[in-house]
Amino acid sequence: MVLLSAWAVLVTLEAPWLAALGAALILVAVAPFWLPTHYRLDDGGIEERRWPRRRRRTWPELRRVEVGPRALLLSPFARPSWLDRYRGMIVMFDGGDRAAIVAAVRARVGGEGAA
Repeated sequence: MVLLSAWAVLVTLEAPWLAALGAALILVAVAPFWLPTHYRLDDGGIEERRWPRRRRRTWPELRRVEVGPRALLLSPFARPSWLDRYRGMIVMFDGGDRAAIVAAVRARVGGEGAA
C-alpha cells in the first residue's frame, strides 16, 4: 500500500519529494500495528514502550479497569468517557498470561470504578 500510494502521487503530481513524504506519513501512521510493544508492571505503575515513545501511568492515576477479549483498558476516569481512548492506556494481552495480567492490574487499580 505504501509503495502503491507513493507511485500514485509520483505519477499524478510528478513530485518525488511529495511521494516520499506521503510514504513516510503512512509508515508513521501504521507504526503502532507493526512495531513491538512492551509493557512493564511494577509497584509504581505501568509502562508502555513502543519505539520511539515511552508512556508511564502511576497506579493512583488509574481509576477504572475494563477487560476485553484481547486487551484491557486502564482509565483515569471512574466512569466511561469518550476521552478513555486518549487518556487511558490499552494493554494488549498478545500471548501473555491473560489471567495473571488481569489479576495483577485489578489488585492495584481498585475502588468503585474497577469493572
